[in-house]
Amino acid sequence: MDRRRLLSVGIWAMAASSRLGFAGAQTAAGSEFSEGYAIGDGAWLYFVRSGEGPLMLFLHGHPDSWVLYEPQIREFNRDHLVVAPNLRGYAPSDAPDSVEAYAMPRLLGDLHGLLDHLGRERCILVGNDWGGYVGWVFASAYPGRVERLIILNAPHPAIFLREVRTNPAQISASQYERAFHTATPPYPHWYNYYRADPIKVPLSMAESAAMGMPDLSAHFFAGVRAPPATTSLRLSVPTLVIWGLSDPTTVSASLDGLEEYVQDLAVVRIEDAGHYPMSSHPGLVNRAIRNFVHR
Repeated sequence: MDRRRLLSVGIWAMAASSRLGFAGAQTAAGSEFSEGYAIGDGAWLYFVRSGEGPLMLFLHGHPDSWVLYEPQIREFNRDHLVVAPNLRGYAPSDAPDSVEAYAMPRLLGDLHGLLDHLGRERCILVGNDWGGYVGWVFASAYPGRVERLIILNAPHPAIFLREVRTNPAQISASQYERAFHTATPPYPHWYNYYRADPIKVPLSMAESAAMGMPDLSAHFFAGVRAPPATTSLRLSVPTLVIWGLSDPTTVSASLDGLEEYVQDLAVVRIEDAGHYPMSSHPGLVNRAIRNFVHR
């Protein structure tokens, strides 16, 4: 164990009794949800949980919270242990100040910490937006910890890099990201996810031609908590992608070529859904997930 991790463990151990005591007192009266905290990679992560059985872990994106998945939690807590954290940067989870604290290696470490805290080796991992972005990387690198992967409107990183450098429609749709890089403090902590990301959005196709192509694996796995099984970003775990085709931020071309990265792929397209199909079409999404989980 390196010195940085020894120091981190010491700091979190000193705070554990008070933080975990608070979590135990936070169970909502009359609710089937309970609350808790887990130690991630240098950050405390708040989560809600419900039900018993195989673990389903839900990851939200920006700027959201675990509440995004309430329809899915109420559906799948009937036969699963369902856990949904607030990612780092979202209260009451910790919100580190540094940009580096939101880099992919730290986010992967958070998932290891959650699984270890719950005493589970594997999970069914579900992610939307940035939660899906992290899910793609985690499931590719640690297939032993992911039984199945379910993605909702979150492009595979390698395909997103392709699209944001070669597709004018995606470049246009992603222009909002540029504001996160130019914002001056104070700005929301979740802007740091984009600041730490190696994929930067060009202003135009002309600017794209002058930009270098980052080595995603080098950025994603530098100093990770656990050695990855592979850094190829290719997936061996069964994967379901549910995609709202009316998403204004991520064009459907992100589905093209997925089979090159995913060995066992199923895709469900929803014509009139946008970026949040789990909210706009909860019944359809829940059925698709249940069919996939029990196939």
